[in-house]
Amino acid sequence: MGRPKQALISRRKTLEVALRIIDEEGLEELSIRRLGKELNVRGISLYHHFKSKADILVGACELALAGVRTPHTTSIDWREWFIQNAIEYWKALRAHPNLIPLLMRRHPLRIGLTEHNATAGLLAVQGVPPGAIMPILEGLEALALGCAAYESGVDADTEDDNWRELHPYLYHVSRNRDITRARAFEVMAQAVADALLKEYYANAGGPAAAG
Repeated sequence: MGRPKQALISRRKTLEVALRIIDEEGLEELSIRRLGKELNVRGISLYHHFKSKADILVGACELALAGVRTPHTTSIDWREWFIQNAIEYWKALRAHPNLIPLLMRRHPLRIGLTEHNATAGLLAVQGVPPGAIMPILEGLEALALGCAAYESGVDADTEDDNWRELHPYLYHVSRNRDITRARAFEVMAQAVADALLKEYYANAGGPAAAG
């Protein structure tokens, strides 16, 4: 399919509209035709910036994750910035839960791998053993995706049955939460990173914790 000689719309605007459609109506509602209609252009115009619909989906995910960035400095302790990035990732997933199925496949779709590469590099520079980096990256990724998917499912519960009466204790504790979801995620993220690093050193016969 030929591309138009000039861009009628910006890449950024296209991704913003695509993300809005996904957020409000779901992944299945996003199409080249629908996106063109929302932007008041012919669908073919979108091919000036994108190779395919899949390219748009990847771009929408990367836009949603724009706040998750590896620092360009070694002056911040890795635990601080890495855990904060995990929190920002979880927040982005909570804000855009319809993207979770895509981000479950972020590696084969090559979503955010440039940023992951930068993260792995900085962790190594800051003294995290190379053999522990991938387990830590995967551990925090899985934690964020799992927590966000579960929480979005709970939030989507319409409660149109009598589960409160059938499960009164569960309902009671759900209404008496003393630890927020945000704080719970932060604690778990720190625990996962520390536990995996401790496991690495235990297997390697080295120190019990990183210096």
